[in-house]
Amino acid sequence: MPYRYLLIIGLTIFWLLLSGYWTNPLILALGAASVALATWMAMRIEKKYAFKDKGVAMLLRQHTFWPWIFTEIIKSNISVLKCIWMPKTYPISPIIRQLKMQPQSRIARTLYANSITLTPGTVSVEVRDQEVLVYALLEEAMEDLEGGEMGKRVHKLEGDN
Repeated sequence: MPYRYLLIIGLTIFWLLLSGYWTNPLILALGAASVALATWMAMRIEKKYAFKDKGVAMLLRQHTFWPWIFTEIIKSNISVLKCIWMPKTYPISPIIRQLKMQPQSRIARTLYANSITLTPGTVSVEVRDQEVLVYALLEEAMEDLEGGEMGKRVHKLEGDN
């Protein structure tokens, strides 16, 4: 399983870069233990819910998705910030609604729901088959999601255009 080794190397580098501890043996041992635990859990999940090459193909197509979602996160942050700083001018209008999902594969549906939650002011409450229950702080955020741009972009990652 070459993915296991890539995961171990990637997690180790990520942990070392974020922790900044390179000389303390106890911290390094705990870091190694956390990498081993995360790898073991990932392998168990992979056995039960295998990506069947869809996940690897999606990773290669994400170079256009991440800049777009990053821009959406910034725009959403500004919208929520306006509501906090100027509540009379920008009142909140909470809404909860069931949305249809375009993504078909399990990994794409997960990415879609996580992208919704990652965007400030929106939360994926529940995912069922081809629907996701979404809470939005602002009605405009829900309208953006209903517009389907995020769903189209995640669906495009699947390669099933």
